[in-house]
Amino acid sequence: MQEWLKQLQNVFNYHKINHIHFSEHSSQFDIDDIKEVFGNTNEVKIEDTGCYVFNQMILQKFFPFEKLRIKTTNFPDTRIPKKILVQNFVDLEIGDIFGTTSMILDELLLINSKKFDIEGLQMSAKQINKFIRLWQKGSNPHMEYLSITYENVEEGDQEVIMRGIDHQVIPADQKRKFKPTGNGMPDVIEGGIDFFRMDGVKATIQWGRPFPSLEMFVWFDHCVIEA
Repeated sequence: MQEWLKQLQNVFNYHKINHIHFSEHSSQFDIDDIKEVFGNTNEVKIEDTGCYVFNQMILQKFFPFEKLRIKTTNFPDTRIPKKILVQNFVDLEIGDIFGTTSMILDELLLINSKKFDIEGLQMSAKQINKFIRLWQKGSNPHMEYLSITYENVEEGDQEVIMRGIDHQVIPADQKRKFKPTGNGMPDVIEGGIDFFRMDGVKATIQWGRPFPSLEMFVWFDHCVIEA
């Protein structure tokens, strides 16, 4: 494997390992061998490897890294350990588009990443509303971007999510550029719903289509691109 990797790196003249993806049957490999061959990486993705212990060893051997993609089913009690949620990742992705993610509000409030994306979240609109209210009071202070696709959709959820939150609806023809964390291309925000945190930091929510989802952009100074 080392010879194969070295050959590829020489051919493409690129010697970094940006991303390691562990999927089915990965646990058949020796984690120390993988670490020795590939070394450090910026991003780790863990899917259904077939072994909870192996999943834990991945996190131990490759930490620290900037980006993590995991599922609640990577853990025996389907709960992501608090010591992972509180890490200050650049990007944390939880779940996948084909499954559901079981998390409670207290777990969302522990997330310390700049960007986090949760797929198939099983949480009511009332709980999402409470999360936003607590953000306004100072929770999740490092969050720059949040994306949630959620289950348990009911008619009127958008109104429930924004209930009691002082906000302003921005016309759809008003475009603003948002600079995401990392080296990603700027996002163009068309319209949306603006509201503020108690320290004056502005955020914008957009409703996603076609899936029931929302995106939340936090306009820190370094995230604003002037027109």
